[in-house]
This record gives sequence, C-alpha cells and structure tokens, in this order.
Amino acid sequence: MRRGQAETIALVLIGALGLHSGCATSKPEMAWVRTDGRKILDDPALLKKGETDIAVCNANLDSGAVDEGARKCMGLKGYALVRKDEAEDARAGFAAAQRVSTPSVRAGSK
Repeated sequence: MRRGQAETIALVLIGALGLHSGCATSKPEMAWVRTDGRKILDDPALLKKGETDIAVCNANLDSGAVDEGARKCMGLKGYALVRKDEAEDARAGFAAAQRVSTPSVRAGSK
C-alpha cells in the first residue's frame, strides 16, 4: 500500500470513529414532568415547589446525569423524567390519565 493511501485510510477511520463517538456521547435533553398532568409553568406555586423538590432530591438536570436515587426521590414527589422534546406530550398523557382515573361526579346523579 502506498503511503498516500495509508494516510487517507487512517484519516477516514479517524473521522468515522469521531462521528461514532459523537453520537454515543450526545444525550437528549431531559425534563421533569408532573405525573398529575399539571403544567408547572402555568402556576408560580408549582414552579416554586418544583424548584424545591429538585433541590431536595439533588435532581438538577443542568448538573449532568441524574442518578437513580434522584429519579426515585422525584418519582415519590410526583415527577417523571422524560425527553425534553416529548415533555408536553408526556404531560398531556398524564393529564388524560388523571381525568380517567378520577371521573367527575355529574350533578344530580348518585
């Protein structure tokens, strides 16, 4: 093999490995969603509670990966960890499930 071919192959391999490792390390952004379906940003009290719960559970997503203890703690407080781009769909799903599990009583019915 000529030296030029060997250098080209080496550069292609390095580039391919670089792309592959870039894919492996890029994790999707995550978000905490309330499992009761309530939207945190719509209610200042819920926002404050969420901030407190995140601090108590050591579950700040800006600090990197959240460990299993933080996930469990937040789960007990009524939150689920979901991909940020799927957060609104997840919240809506939790809200719909909440409506099904707690049907409203119709007026006049027993």
